[in-house]
Amino acid sequence: MRNCKRAAVLILALLMLVVTASCGTRTSNTNDGNGNGNSSVSSSPDNDLFADSGKPDEQTLTGRLFRSGDYIFSDNGDGTAYVVSYEGTASEVVFPSEVEGLNVTGIWTYSLYNSQSVRKVTLPASIEKTFYCALSSTSLTQIEVDAENPYLKSVEGVLYSKDGKTLICYPGANCVYKGERKFCLPDSVTSIDAGAFWYDSYLMVIEVGSGNKAFKDIDGILFSKDGKTLIWYPAGKPYTYYEIPESVTGIARYAFVTTENLEQIVIPAGVEKIAPNAFLGCKGLKWLTVDENNKHYCSDEQRIIYNKEKTELIAYPVSDSSTTFKFLDSLTKIGNYACFNCRFMYKAPVPAGVTEIGFDAFTHCKWLREVELPAGLKTVGENAFAECPDLRDIQFAGTMAEWESVVKGRNWNSGATPDITVHCSDGDVVVSKS
Repeated sequence: MRNCKRAAVLILALLMLVVTASCGTRTSNTNDGNGNGNSSVSSSPDNDLFADSGKPDEQTLTGRLFRSGDYIFSDNGDGTAYVVSYEGTASEVVFPSEVEGLNVTGIWTYSLYNSQSVRKVTLPASIEKTFYCALSSTSLTQIEVDAENPYLKSVEGVLYSKDGKTLICYPGANCVYKGERKFCLPDSVTSIDAGAFWYDSYLMVIEVGSGNKAFKDIDGILFSKDGKTLIWYPAGKPYTYYEIPESVTGIARYAFVTTENLEQIVIPAGVEKIAPNAFLGCKGLKWLTVDENNKHYCSDEQRIIYNKEKTELIAYPVSDSSTTFKFLDSLTKIGNYACFNCRFMYKAPVPAGVTEIGFDAFTHCKWLREVELPAGLKTVGENAFAECPDLRDIQFAGTMAEWESVVKGRNWNSGATPDITVHCSDGDVVVSKS
């Protein structure tokens, strides 16, 4: 089993040499000078709180992948290497500063995904950047950093930029380690990496002091200082119902990520912008209700969010028990992440007017077996039907030639088992998983 697991990770890593790694929304492979290679959120009106450019931002591995001990590394071709994955079983891990003569300067996305035994990680002085969700893990309690590192620092096991202005990663089990289910955000923090709170299912309360100029908390929930943007709802809160304050005009990306207890969220009339992945991984969500006076969004009797014109599906509650979703005939677009991880969806009959299916629209719909697509479909986004292991048949209303003309994003059907048969009006097309 161990060898199979390692082989699977190596295959995944090799694939990342030729395709872009996409997990939610990520920014380009850049460093802001403070060791932050991720996208971040802040109180500035020019930030990326609601990123939705029509495809995920890109981070790409371009170098040689190789194994050394319990690690997989990427040789960047410039004398540096990144940690791509740690696969050992140790509870405390000290990441290396050098491997095969290369300076280890970065930690790649989800480096701990395949080793949930890790409780503590120590980063060497050579690490300049950590990528999106690099150290996200449900088991991690502490991150330590060599005092000589000029880019990063650790305070009470939490990872920050050296100047303390950016919160990079709050370990998923840090509050368990400390014996309290709350986190006090330092006054110095003015930006927060988008993946900072991934897998923090234990945290119940965020406290923000009055001296912080970028953020504040309301009832232990994180908001921008002016109260207009809901940034993060702690995933460990026990409540099943939440009514967003009237002051809110925007719901940031990953605002409700991995919450398990919430079943109903009420969105007020003043909300003007909802990030496409705001409800990503909200496991217990059954109801999404929008105030009828909202000028930008609406909800229907199925508890689903649409744009006001009902031409775009924005968000479908992942725990809705309906096995066949009744799409509105007025739809022209299935939005990015709209049906992500809808656990009970068995059949998806997309209506005739839809021309675009956004990226990650149906990703991780584990029960999805049948999809009906219209002849007028023009675009299927990246990862649109990724990790749908039971998806075997797509009924496409057009011809085989029209199917071939549909623009399909990278990995649009990755993880499909077995291959998908697309039934067209003039014959079948067998599509291998990407």
